[in-house]
Amino acid sequence: MATMDVDTTNHTLCLFEWIGFEYCLGEGLGHSIAYFFRGEIKSSFSANFMGPIAVFVLSFRILLIWKTIFKDYKDNKMGTNYV
Repeated sequence: MATMDVDTTNHTLCLFEWIGFEYCLGEGLGHSIAYFFRGEIKSSFSANFMGPIAVFVLSFRILLIWKTIFKDYKDNKMGTNYV
């Protein structure tokens, strides 16, 4: 999502729009994340206010998983308790 072209409009993946609703809760989330990674914070919040929050939450979760994997590798457990 961070590398997507925000100037184009693509087909939607929103189930709500497929069944006929006009608004989707995640509308603009991909554009928001793309704007955020480009440093356009105002545009990011305009597209969807949850975009920057999603970036931080997902980044935090990824770091926690990596930490657990590294700790298991270091302790020679090599388990799957991080999933």
